[in-house]
Amino acid sequence: MAMLLSYHLSRLAKLSIAGTITFWCIALIVYFHPARLTTLAHIEKPSDISQTPKIPEKIWYKVGPKGQNDQAREWMEDCLRKNPAYRSEILTDHTAELFVKEHFAFRPDIIETYFALPLPIHQADFLRYLILFIEGGIWFDLDVSCEDTPISDWIPSEFKDEANLLVGWEFDVGWGERVFRQIQTWTVMAVPRSRHLLRVIDDIVDAVRESQDGDMVNADVVDFTGPRRFTRGVFKSLELAINGTIDYHGISHLLAPRLIGDVVLMPGYSFSASVNKYDAGDVVGPSLVKHHYAGSWKNQYGGEMP
Repeated sequence: MAMLLSYHLSRLAKLSIAGTITFWCIALIVYFHPARLTTLAHIEKPSDISQTPKIPEKIWYKVGPKGQNDQAREWMEDCLRKNPAYRSEILTDHTAELFVKEHFAFRPDIIETYFALPLPIHQADFLRYLILFIEGGIWFDLDVSCEDTPISDWIPSEFKDEANLLVGWEFDVGWGERVFRQIQTWTVMAVPRSRHLLRVIDDIVDAVRESQDGDMVNADVVDFTGPRRFTRGVFKSLELAINGTIDYHGISHLLAPRLIGDVVLMPGYSFSASVNKYDAGDVVGPSLVKHHYAGSWKNQYGGEMP
């Protein structure tokens, strides 16, 4: 009886081993079948894998009570034609208020600040920082038109992995050494949740908290919420991020984009070609946008009249 049991167990073991070997042979044949290998090779080519851009392919605009005029609409549509991967969103006064209330419920002080700002241009300045902080993408003022370089090529390829914010000098070349070199804010690109944008936002919150209504109305808009405020906040945040001091002399008179931490700083000719005057021997790159200086906020009302 014991011999018979041993015999059957031996046969079962041999069958089990044979079955296992057969299974793996079939599995290997199926896995390495030429049709499968072709499919795998196609999938695994880097060029066939969809890469989501760090900076969302979306352009943000804000209109006043009169909406978007024909010229502004033409500039926007031309930008989208030249950059078909991009989509746009236009906020009104009402939808801007809803955006702020919805996305900053976790920061009541930011909501209070937005509604405390006395002039439309103050809110428009603050809004662009808030939108880009939450959603990322590109902010365009209504009086900005695109030139011919695709937006996807604005960030140099060697900077794309590190870049979280792209900005450009407004005043840089041809203004002498005493000029305050400020970053323009009619075109800004950012990933969502940029620490540098949060620094600018918090600085404005603090400034409004410390101000009276009369102080805000009479303040220099450019300094209070505009390009100078933005410039100070970005560089203050950058110095904290790199744990060092930025050499402003080393980033002035730029002739090529410069990466500082995770911020790409573009030369004046990129976004402000009309106000930067280069020497005949300077080799400059293409202008990326044209700012038409509509200046709708430069009135007593501080923005478009209802």
